[in-house]
Amino acid sequence: MQTMKLSDLILTISPDLYDLLRKEELESEVIVHDIGSLNREDISEIIEQAIQHHHKAPYH
Repeated sequence: MQTMKLSDLILTISPDLYDLLRKEELESEVIVHDIGSLNREDISEIIEQAIQHHHKAPYH
């Protein structure tokens, strides 16, 4: 298990998705059990969670 920035994970697994995220999301720390076993669907789920975590509702 290791902790890494989401930006590093994306650049390793799916670099084409890098430009879709904001700086705050890219700087997120994620915990990865086995980076070699991650697929594109896993990365999409991690990205979705990062976006939800950093999303601020307009009337919050």
